[in-house]
Amino acid sequence: MSMFVKKKQILAATLIVALAAAVTVNWYYSKPKSDASAKTSTVAEEETNRQNLGDSLLVGASNVAEDTTAVASNAEYFASAKLEQKNVKDEIEEKIEKILKNENVSEDEKAKLTTLLEQFKSTLKAQTDCEEMIKAKIGGECVVIINGEKAQVIIENGKSNDSTILQITEIIENNTPVSPENLTIIEAK
Repeated sequence: MSMFVKKKQILAATLIVALAAAVTVNWYYSKPKSDASAKTSTVAEEETNRQNLGDSLLVGASNVAEDTTAVASNAEYFASAKLEQKNVKDEIEEKIEKILKNENVSEDEKAKLTTLLEQFKSTLKAQTDCEEMIKAKIGGECVVIINGEKAQVIIENGKSNDSTILQITEIIENNTPVSPENLTIIEAK
């Protein structure tokens, strides 16, 4: 019996030491940083946040040309993205219509394709509606891409902040089947 008691005591002592070690390690890694290191990390974080590609740090006469070029490239990006969306939309509609006109396709397959075409048109309408609402809210260009239960919203550079992200999330959530965790918001460069 004394051997059994010794084993229990040794086991209990080992568990207490392991628990104490775990608490010490947890405290060590979760303790607040000192003021000096907190200030250093804050400065480093600000430096990282400030370094967006394409952003001008100094405003002067030489930067006006760069800003104009950035606006032009932004406009070109959104124009080309919309043109590509339109081309893909037209190509898909054309292919589906061609298949629907084919006499070798069964009525069941035609019904499935018709349903698919209606879903496609519904998704395109949702994309367009969301784009228009987001443009109105943020005051800038955007492109919405909905792919099943996922969506990407590409907005103009410099338009991203907490308020616009919440507004975009709300618009997408209310007008599409996309949940917020499946939404990606990207700033165009």
